[in-house]
Amino acid sequence: MSLSLSILLASLGGFIALALAMEKHCKHLLRRVLSPLWMRVLRAAGWLLLALALGLSFQHWGVSVGAAAWLGWLSVAGIGLVFYLPRWPWQPTQGKAATRRERKLAGVETAAAQPLERLHWLRRGATGVLLLVPVGVIGLLLTASPKPLHSDEAVQGQVGPWSFTLAEAQRKAPHQVLGTPFKAFEVRFCEACDDQIRAAYLKIRKPRSLRAAGLVFAGNRWDRWVEIQIPAKAKLSDQLWLTVEGKDGSVHHAAVDIDKVSPSLAEFIARES
Repeated sequence: MSLSLSILLASLGGFIALALAMEKHCKHLLRRVLSPLWMRVLRAAGWLLLALALGLSFQHWGVSVGAAAWLGWLSVAGIGLVFYLPRWPWQPTQGKAATRRERKLAGVETAAAQPLERLHWLRRGATGVLLLVPVGVIGLLLTASPKPLHSDEAVQGQVGPWSFTLAEAQRKAPHQVLGTPFKAFEVRFCEACDDQIRAAYLKIRKPRSLRAAGLVFAGNRWDRWVEIQIPAKAKLSDQLWLTVEGKDGSVHHAAVDIDKVSPSLAEFIARES
Protein backbone atom coordinates (compact mmCIF):
# COMPACT_ATOMS: atom_id res chain seq x y z
CA MET A 1 0.00 0.00 0.00
CA SER A 2 2.91 2.36 0.68
CA LEU A 3 4.14 1.79 -2.87
CA SER A 4 0.75 2.74 -4.31
CA LEU A 5 0.71 5.86 -2.13
CA SER A 6 4.21 6.76 -3.37
CA ILE A 7 3.09 6.41 -6.99
CA LEU A 8 0.01 8.55 -6.31
CA LEU A 9 2.03 11.30 -4.56
CA ALA A 10 4.69 11.30 -7.29
CA SER A 11 1.97 11.61 -9.96
CA LEU A 12 0.21 14.39 -8.06
CA GLY A 13 3.50 16.23 -7.50
CA GLY A 14 4.35 15.89 -11.17
CA PHE A 15 1.03 17.37 -12.25
CA ILE A 16 1.34 20.26 -9.79
CA ALA A 17 4.87 21.02 -11.01
CA LEU A 18 3.69 20.97 -14.65
CA ALA A 19 0.76 23.24 -13.73
CA LEU A 20 3.10 25.74 -12.07
CA ALA A 21 5.26 25.68 -15.20
CA MET A 22 2.32 27.16 -17.15
CA GLU A 23 1.70 30.92 -16.89
CA LYS A 24 -2.09 30.63 -16.58
CA HIS A 25 -2.07 28.07 -13.75
CA CYS A 26 0.89 29.71 -12.05
CA LYS A 27 -1.12 32.94 -11.72
CA HIS A 28 -4.03 30.90 -10.42
CA LEU A 29 -2.02 29.06 -7.75
CA LEU A 30 0.58 31.67 -6.71
CA ARG A 31 -1.04 34.94 -7.83
CA ARG A 32 2.14 35.76 -9.74
CA VAL A 33 4.24 34.47 -12.64
CA LEU A 34 7.59 32.85 -11.95
CA SER A 35 10.76 33.59 -13.90
CA PRO A 36 11.46 31.60 -17.09
CA LEU A 37 14.24 29.72 -15.29
CA TRP A 38 11.87 28.50 -12.58
CA MET A 39 9.34 27.57 -15.26
CA ARG A 40 11.90 25.31 -16.95
CA VAL A 41 12.96 23.79 -13.62
CA LEU A 42 9.35 23.03 -12.67
CA ARG A 43 8.63 21.55 -16.10
CA ALA A 44 11.64 19.22 -15.82
CA ALA A 45 10.74 18.31 -12.23
CA GLY A 46 7.17 17.49 -13.26
CA TRP A 47 8.23 15.08 -16.00
CA LEU A 48 10.83 13.52 -13.70
CA LEU A 49 8.20 12.86 -11.02
CA LEU A 50 5.87 11.25 -13.57
CA ALA A 51 8.79 9.14 -14.81
CA LEU A 52 9.58 8.17 -11.22
CA ALA A 53 6.00 6.98 -10.72
CA LEU A 54 6.26 4.94 -13.93
CA GLY A 55 9.58 3.42 -12.83
CA LEU A 56 8.14 2.40 -9.45
CA SER A 57 5.20 0.72 -11.20
CA PHE A 58 7.46 -1.17 -13.62
CA GLN A 59 9.80 -2.28 -10.85
CA HIS A 60 7.04 -3.77 -8.70
CA TRP A 61 4.46 -5.05 -11.20
CA GLY A 62 6.36 -5.47 -14.47
CA VAL A 63 5.74 -3.69 -17.76
CA SER A 64 2.17 -4.78 -18.59
CA VAL A 65 0.55 -4.49 -15.15
CA GLY A 66 2.83 -1.61 -14.16
CA ALA A 67 1.71 0.51 -17.12
CA ALA A 68 -1.96 -0.05 -16.23
CA ALA A 69 -1.31 0.79 -12.57
CA TRP A 70 0.58 3.95 -13.53
CA LEU A 71 -2.26 5.13 -15.79
CA GLY A 72 -4.76 4.38 -13.02
CA TRP A 73 -2.90 6.48 -10.44
CA LEU A 74 -2.33 9.23 -13.03
CA SER A 75 -6.10 9.37 -13.54
CA VAL A 76 -6.73 9.61 -9.80
CA ALA A 77 -4.15 12.37 -9.35
CA GLY A 78 -5.29 14.31 -12.42
CA ILE A 79 -9.01 14.15 -11.58
CA GLY A 80 -8.34 15.10 -7.97
CA LEU A 81 -6.33 18.14 -9.08
CA VAL A 82 -8.98 19.18 -11.60
CA PHE A 83 -11.70 19.15 -8.95
CA TYR A 84 -9.56 20.89 -6.35
CA LEU A 85 -8.38 23.84 -8.46
CA PRO A 86 -11.84 25.52 -8.56
CA ARG A 87 -11.83 25.43 -4.73
CA TRP A 88 -8.38 26.99 -4.47
CA PRO A 89 -8.69 30.10 -2.25
CA TRP A 90 -6.90 32.36 -4.75
CA GLN A 91 -9.24 32.32 -7.69
CA PRO A 92 -8.45 34.45 -10.76
CA THR A 93 -10.43 37.68 -10.87
CA GLN A 94 -12.92 38.15 -13.66
CA GLY A 95 -12.46 41.08 -16.00
CA LYS A 96 -14.98 43.32 -17.70
CA ALA A 97 -15.61 40.77 -20.43
CA ALA A 98 -16.76 38.27 -17.82
CA THR A 99 -19.08 40.87 -16.27
CA ARG A 100 -20.69 41.63 -19.63
CA ARG A 101 -21.16 37.93 -20.21
CA GLU A 102 -22.90 37.57 -16.86
CA ARG A 103 -25.24 40.41 -17.77
CA LYS A 104 -26.10 38.66 -21.01
CA LEU A 105 -26.79 35.38 -19.27
CA ALA A 106 -28.97 37.17 -16.74
CA GLY A 107 -31.26 38.30 -19.52
CA VAL A 108 -31.88 34.84 -20.92
CA GLU A 109 -35.47 33.64 -20.65
CA THR A 110 -36.49 31.10 -18.02
CA ALA A 111 -37.49 28.57 -20.68
CA ALA A 112 -33.92 28.40 -21.97
CA ALA A 113 -32.56 27.69 -18.46
CA GLN A 114 -34.11 24.19 -18.31
CA PRO A 115 -31.91 22.64 -21.08
CA LEU A 116 -28.86 24.19 -19.43
CA GLU A 117 -29.80 22.64 -16.10
CA ARG A 118 -30.32 19.26 -17.78
CA LEU A 119 -26.92 19.55 -19.47
CA HIS A 120 -25.39 20.43 -16.10
CA TRP A 121 -26.66 17.16 -14.57
CA LEU A 122 -25.46 15.20 -17.59
CA ARG A 123 -21.99 16.62 -17.07
CA ARG A 124 -22.12 15.64 -13.41
CA GLY A 125 -23.12 12.10 -14.35
CA ALA A 126 -20.30 11.82 -16.91
CA THR A 127 -17.84 13.12 -14.32
CA GLY A 128 -19.02 10.50 -11.84
CA VAL A 129 -18.48 7.76 -14.41
CA LEU A 130 -14.96 9.04 -15.09
CA LEU A 131 -14.24 8.96 -11.37
CA LEU A 132 -15.43 5.36 -11.10
CA VAL A 133 -13.20 4.15 -13.96
CA PRO A 134 -9.83 4.60 -12.17
CA VAL A 135 -11.37 3.32 -8.93
CA GLY A 136 -12.40 0.14 -10.73
CA VAL A 137 -8.98 -0.22 -12.32
CA ILE A 138 -7.30 0.20 -8.93
CA GLY A 139 -9.62 -2.40 -7.40
CA LEU A 140 -8.73 -4.91 -10.11
CA LEU A 141 -5.02 -4.24 -9.63
CA LEU A 142 -5.21 -4.68 -5.86
CA THR A 143 -7.03 -8.00 -6.18
CA ALA A 144 -4.93 -9.32 -9.07
CA SER A 145 -2.40 -12.02 -8.23
CA PRO A 146 1.25 -11.29 -9.01
CA LYS A 147 2.94 -12.68 -12.10
CA PRO A 148 4.20 -16.24 -11.57
CA LEU A 149 7.88 -15.27 -11.65
CA HIS A 150 7.21 -12.58 -9.02
CA SER A 151 5.23 -14.84 -6.67
CA ASP A 152 6.46 -16.26 -3.37
CA GLU A 153 6.52 -19.79 -4.84
CA ALA A 154 9.05 -18.85 -7.54
CA VAL A 155 12.36 -20.62 -7.01
CA GLN A 156 15.69 -18.92 -7.65
CA GLY A 157 18.81 -20.91 -8.40
CA GLN A 158 22.00 -21.31 -10.39
CA VAL A 159 22.56 -23.48 -13.44
CA GLY A 160 26.20 -23.41 -14.47
CA PRO A 161 27.29 -19.76 -14.68
CA TRP A 162 23.72 -18.46 -15.07
CA SER A 163 21.16 -17.53 -12.42
CA PHE A 164 17.48 -18.29 -13.01
CA THR A 165 13.97 -17.99 -11.57
CA LEU A 166 11.54 -20.86 -12.13
CA ALA A 167 7.80 -20.83 -11.38
CA GLU A 168 4.60 -22.65 -12.31
CA ALA A 169 2.48 -20.75 -14.83
CA GLN A 170 -0.73 -21.34 -12.85
CA ARG A 171 -1.38 -22.41 -9.28
CA LYS A 172 -3.51 -25.32 -10.40
CA ALA A 173 -3.20 -29.08 -10.63
CA PRO A 174 -2.01 -30.49 -13.97
CA HIS A 175 -4.68 -30.55 -16.65
CA GLN A 176 -5.49 -33.70 -18.58
CA VAL A 177 -5.09 -34.06 -22.34
CA LEU A 178 -6.42 -37.44 -23.56
CA GLY A 179 -5.74 -38.88 -20.12
CA THR A 180 -2.17 -37.51 -19.92
CA PRO A 181 -1.39 -34.82 -17.31
CA PHE A 182 0.47 -31.68 -18.36
CA LYS A 183 1.86 -28.79 -16.33
CA ALA A 184 3.16 -25.40 -17.54
CA PHE A 185 6.18 -23.55 -16.16
CA GLU A 186 7.96 -20.26 -16.76
CA VAL A 187 11.66 -19.44 -16.42
CA ARG A 188 13.64 -16.22 -16.46
CA PHE A 189 17.40 -15.83 -16.60
CA CYS A 190 19.41 -12.80 -15.57
CA GLU A 191 19.65 -10.08 -18.20
CA ALA A 192 23.38 -10.54 -18.70
CA CYS A 193 22.98 -14.34 -18.92
CA ASP A 194 20.23 -14.34 -21.50
CA ASP A 195 22.46 -13.43 -24.46
CA GLN A 196 24.71 -16.39 -23.69
CA ILE A 197 21.94 -19.03 -23.72
CA ARG A 198 20.92 -20.95 -26.82
CA ALA A 199 18.08 -23.04 -25.37
CA ALA A 200 16.60 -24.22 -22.08
CA TYR A 201 14.77 -27.51 -21.40
CA LEU A 202 12.66 -28.87 -18.55
CA LYS A 203 11.54 -32.35 -17.52
CA ILE A 204 10.85 -34.55 -14.52
CA ARG A 205 13.69 -36.99 -13.75
CA LYS A 206 17.35 -36.47 -14.53
CA PRO A 207 18.11 -36.40 -18.27
CA ARG A 208 20.65 -38.84 -19.63
CA SER A 209 21.70 -36.63 -22.54
CA LEU A 210 20.82 -33.38 -24.28
CA ARG A 211 18.50 -35.27 -26.63
CA ALA A 212 16.52 -36.47 -23.62
CA ALA A 213 16.62 -33.14 -21.79
CA GLY A 214 12.87 -32.68 -22.05
CA LEU A 215 10.79 -30.05 -23.79
CA VAL A 216 12.38 -26.79 -24.84
CA PHE A 217 11.18 -23.46 -23.47
CA ALA A 218 9.43 -21.38 -26.13
CA GLY A 219 9.98 -17.64 -26.37
CA ASN A 220 13.05 -15.65 -25.41
CA ARG A 221 14.33 -13.36 -22.71
CA TRP A 222 11.52 -12.61 -20.21
CA ASP A 223 8.89 -14.81 -21.85
CA ARG A 224 10.23 -18.37 -21.73
CA TRP A 225 7.40 -20.85 -21.26
CA VAL A 226 7.00 -24.62 -21.54
CA GLU A 227 4.33 -27.24 -20.83
CA ILE A 228 5.75 -30.63 -19.84
CA GLN A 229 4.17 -34.04 -19.56
CA ILE A 230 3.97 -35.59 -16.10
CA PRO A 231 5.35 -39.14 -16.52
CA ALA A 232 3.57 -42.14 -15.10
CA LYS A 233 4.75 -43.27 -11.68
CA ALA A 234 6.54 -39.97 -11.11
CA LYS A 235 7.89 -39.40 -7.61
CA LEU A 236 8.70 -36.27 -5.69
CA SER A 237 12.28 -37.48 -5.41
CA ASP A 238 12.59 -37.39 -9.22
CA GLN A 239 12.74 -33.56 -9.07
CA LEU A 240 12.38 -31.05 -11.87
CA TRP A 241 15.50 -30.86 -14.02
CA LEU A 242 16.42 -27.66 -15.84
CA THR A 243 18.91 -28.14 -18.67
CA VAL A 244 20.50 -25.10 -20.29
CA GLU A 245 22.60 -25.13 -23.46
CA GLY A 246 24.97 -22.21 -23.94
CA LYS A 247 25.89 -20.64 -27.24
CA ASP A 248 29.45 -21.86 -26.63
CA GLY A 249 28.20 -25.48 -26.70
CA SER A 250 28.33 -26.06 -22.94
CA VAL A 251 25.46 -27.89 -21.22
CA HIS A 252 24.51 -27.41 -17.57
CA HIS A 253 21.88 -29.03 -15.34
CA ALA A 254 20.08 -27.91 -12.19
CA ALA A 255 17.61 -29.89 -10.07
CA VAL A 256 14.68 -28.21 -8.31
CA ASP A 257 12.43 -29.83 -5.71
CA ILE A 258 8.92 -30.20 -7.09
CA ASP A 259 7.18 -29.24 -3.86
CA LYS A 260 9.09 -25.94 -3.72
CA VAL A 261 8.28 -24.70 -7.20
CA SER A 262 4.76 -26.20 -7.52
CA PRO A 263 2.86 -27.37 -4.43
CA SER A 264 -0.13 -28.25 -6.62
CA LEU A 265 2.00 -30.59 -8.76
CA ALA A 266 3.56 -32.13 -5.65
CA GLU A 267 0.09 -32.82 -4.27
CA PHE A 268 -0.98 -34.37 -7.58
CA ILE A 269 2.07 -36.67 -7.71
CA ALA A 270 1.64 -37.70 -4.08
CA ARG A 271 -2.01 -38.54 -4.73
CA GLU A 272 -1.30 -40.52 -7.90
CA SER A 273 1.69 -42.50 -6.56
